[in-house]
Amino acid sequence: MNIENLKENSTHGDTFFPLRVYYQIDTKGEFSVQYHWHDQIEIIYIEKGEFNITVNNNDIIGRPGDLYFINSGDLHEIHVRENKPSLHHAIVFKPEILSFELFDHCQSCYITPILNGKLKFPISIDHNEYVKSKIIYEFNEIAENYDKKSLGWSISIKASLLKILTFLIESNCLIEKDKLNSNNKDKFNILKKIIYYIQENYNSKITIDELAKIANMSPQYFCKFFKSMVGKTAIEYINEYRIEKACKILKTEDVKIMNVCFSVGFDNFSYFIRKFKEYKKCTPSKYKSNFELNIKIGM
Repeated sequence: MNIENLKENSTHGDTFFPLRVYYQIDTKGEFSVQYHWHDQIEIIYIEKGEFNITVNNNDIIGRPGDLYFINSGDLHEIHVRENKPSLHHAIVFKPEILSFELFDHCQSCYITPILNGKLKFPISIDHNEYVKSKIIYEFNEIAENYDKKSLGWSISIKASLLKILTFLIESNCLIEKDKLNSNNKDKFNILKKIIYYIQENYNSKITIDELAKIANMSPQYFCKFFKSMVGKTAIEYINEYRIEKACKILKTEDVKIMNVCFSVGFDNFSYFIRKFKEYKKCTPSKYKSNFELNIKIGM
């Protein structure tokens, strides 16, 4: 299976300016994004609430004022903590946006190594508050210019991205590929195959034996491997992913709850209800009515 086929398919920005700014306002404390990866670099800034964030098996508790970098190809997920309201922002962009047509010192020493994966952004820079504050300032500048789109907005955004890169270089925060553990990279490639298979086949029956075969492991070893990498069992991950898919259907389609159950891969209705209540703290029908009520009152 080709690793290049495992990535997120969403388009961020357009061909002429491959960058997009996201504002994630969650009033119900339900924000959740399952494991995925993409070619783009992502910068996340938390303004309100706390999050459980996992990047390549690194578990982080994100709090207001925190800033995180997700590199191209990094497996990551994010979930709000304790079902509390939250607000965070994300800038997602193709690393090619940093490139220069002229192959100069900047392109040779920094941009090209970033494009070919030899240089990586750090997950966080919480140890350096001064640099962090300067990067947050440029982050906000990017968001403001993206919203206003005044004359020269794209140049301003590109300049801010290059300033962020400069701050990371000055503080020696970029990571060289040779310093990354090759054994861990092999594990993440296996995990990407498993995650991809689950996300492509969640609406069908999935067995541990199938997943173990894809990973080229015994079922027993695979279960230990998955739990060590993801922090939850494969069955727990599959159930959570199916519940998230069910939530999307409940928000966008007028279908019977039982039909939702079977369409996302559950073969037992009572088990679906039990798991939905476990993850969402309410029944599917209550979830749907709460969402419809929020739409009506403009939340």
